[in-house]
Parts: sequence; C-alpha cells; structure tokens
Amino acid sequence: MDLERLDRDVAAAVADSHDEATIDWEVHRHVAGQRTLRALENESASPLRDALVASVTFLTALRVSHPAAKRALEARTHARVVVRDVEVDWQTIVHGMLAARSRDEAKVYFDAWPKLADALQGNAAAAQEIRQEAFHRLGIDDVPQHFLGVAHRDLVSSAEQLLASTTDLARACTERPSGDPRWPLDLDLRLGRQATQGAWPSRLTWRTAAALLPGLLSAEGAHTDVGPRVAATVCPRAYGAVSFARALFAIGTAFRHAMSPASTPFVIRQPPLFSDGHRTGYLFAAIVGEPAFQRRVLQLAAGPARDQARTLRVAFLLHARALAVRVALGKRGADFEALTDAAFGAPLPKPFRQVWPVASDEDAARFVALLTVTERIDALRDREGDDWFRNPRAFAVLGDLVQTAVKSPALGIALGKRFEELLD
Repeated sequence: MDLERLDRDVAAAVADSHDEATIDWEVHRHVAGQRTLRALENESASPLRDALVASVTFLTALRVSHPAAKRALEARTHARVVVRDVEVDWQTIVHGMLAARSRDEAKVYFDAWPKLADALQGNAAAAQEIRQEAFHRLGIDDVPQHFLGVAHRDLVSSAEQLLASTTDLARACTERPSGDPRWPLDLDLRLGRQATQGAWPSRLTWRTAAALLPGLLSAEGAHTDVGPRVAATVCPRAYGAVSFARALFAIGTAFRHAMSPASTPFVIRQPPLFSDGHRTGYLFAAIVGEPAFQRRVLQLAAGPARDQARTLRVAFLLHARALAVRVALGKRGADFEALTDAAFGAPLPKPFRQVWPVASDEDAARFVALLTVTERIDALRDREGDDWFRNPRAFAVLGDLVQTAVKSPALGIALGKRFEELLD
C-alpha cells in the first residue's frame, strides 16, 4: 500500500471537506471507508500508518454523516423570517445583531431567532447523532478521548467548573446601572466595543491584523506560508476590538500549520481535531488583552492601556463561558435553561433549543486548547518578556515550544482563577 500517496489523498479530502455543501465523497471514498482501514491494519505499525488510521477513521464518520449535515445546512440556508417587514436569512439576523448600535435594535434581530426554530428543528442534532453512531460502529465511543486524549466526561466537568467558578466574576464585570437591561447577551461587552482608544487599524484586513504583531512581520522568512493560509479563510467583519482578536486567532492557527516542515506527512502535521492549532490561535488572540500590547502597539499611556486591556479580558471571559456552555450541553440530560442562565445571566427561551448550535467535536478541541493555552503564554512571557509579540526571535521560540507537549488540560476551576487574576 502506498502510504505517501494515501497521505496526499487525505490532504485533498480534508481541504474539500471544509465546504460541506459541495464536497463529493464518492471522489474521496477511498480515504473515507472501512476497506482502507482494513488495508491499513495489514501495514506495519509506524507513525505514518497510525496517523493515517486516525485521519481515515475521522473522514469515514464525516462521510457517513454528510447527507444529514448537508440537509441541515440547506435548511439553514433556505430558512427565512420577516424582520422589520423584510424577509431575511440567518446570516442577516447574525449581522443585524452584531452590527446593532442599541440594545433595542439588537433585540429586534435576537427575537427573530425562535421564528427559525420550525425550519431548523432537529436537523443539526440528527447529523451529530449519525456521526456519533458512525464513530461507535468504528469502535470509538468517546471521540475526545480517542482524538484529543481527554475523556468527554472530564471536559464536561471542566466546563461546569469554569462556569461555576466564574459566575460571580462575570456578573460583576457585566453589572449594569439599575434599569439598564443586560439583554440581549451583552453584545457590546462581548465585542469589546468600548476598546476604541489608540492606533487600531482603520480597516480590518489580514494585512492590517498581521501588522499588530511587529515581531511576526520582521521575523526571518516572515513565515511566508501564513499569508496564503489566512487569506484562504473568511476575514471577520469588524464589529469591535474583539474582531481583531478573531483575526489574530486565524493568523495564529495558520502560523501553527505553517511551522510544520512541508516534508512531514499531512496526517502528522494536521491530525483530526488538531487542538494545537486552536491553542496557537488563542495565544495570538490573547495578545490584544495585554497591557503591553495596548502601550507599545496601540501607543496608549499606562492607565488607559490597563483599562482597555481589562475590557478585552472581560470579552475573553465571556467567550470562554459561552464555549463552556456548548461543551456542557454535550452531556446527556444537560439542563439547557440552567446552563444558558449561568452563561448569559438569563435563560434562553425554550424555542432557542432548536436554533442553538449543537455541541460539536471541534468545540471539544477548542475547549482543550483554551484550558491549556495559558501554559504556552506563560512560557513565552518568561522567555521573551510581556511584549514578546514585538520580538522576531520570539516566533522562533514559539516554533520550539509547539514541538513540546502541553500538560494534561487543567481543571476549569484553574482557568477560572486565572481570569480572576487577569481581572483583579
């Protein structure tokens, strides 16, 4: 069996699988089926063979669940509701909420979500159930344990711990004056709209986002593979300062992928649920919450820099809690109203169960990355200082760090304590 050729075919299938609507699994069936898995079992054990088994297993489950996932995507794409006498789709609702400049305007779009419930009912959940059954038939009952090395029950426990340990902190950070409603979802805080001081780029593009990392742009070789990788993704719209953090997340993920030598087989460079890609993404995104970034890149004085960094850290806390809810809702019998109440300060109404995103395997990978990213942040700060992102040498150091394994994911309560320190 030609393992190198199979590796190239897996890479092509993974690239195509990012577009669920149009991927032709018949073209890629030979890298997503039990016949190939049985053939791999007859090969001598090696890192490449083992990595191919993992990737082909994952792609097989993806192929089996594809028809249901495609139906869910089509239902979401074609669903329409009327908002302000105009028929709109779900993307317009999202944009309307995020772009709204008042809570009343945001609530108009927020209240449209339940109207989509009938059109979306059960589609995404059905796709996820089929995928889990496919994994079960392939001998995998705990997907995070198999691909990430962390049991699903432990991730759920950490998510619940993070929510419980940061509830009071989040409430204090989002407290409003009497009579000023927090609904819907404290969007201004989540988007970092108050963080407007300093030399932010006037437009959010991949080039202007990368310019926020002086050390990366002047690093030897400038990691030339990063640009095309990032440009191939969708640039986020600028809704607030957190949008720049999202762009840096994508740049960090691309940086991590670009650091692996091209001679390394694809399935080893980019295994299923590659949490270290997310981890490096979070590391880059966290830069905008550093007072040193606010002082030395955005050119703020010490006081405003400290205050604006705190604003971004509040947004990061709210993001972490929202991700924790998604993971916690993956537990059988999870209390939707109680968990959304804990995350958002008010329980989402019952119809939102139909439109709330189903917990995914990728959520587990992101949560593992979130629980472990502080180890990498601390290591870089210890070696290169709190403004490491200005130093070209730090990106070479980061290249060394990502070759070492992180410790087992910390408990959610440990991450909660870290947020307490950051927001003290």
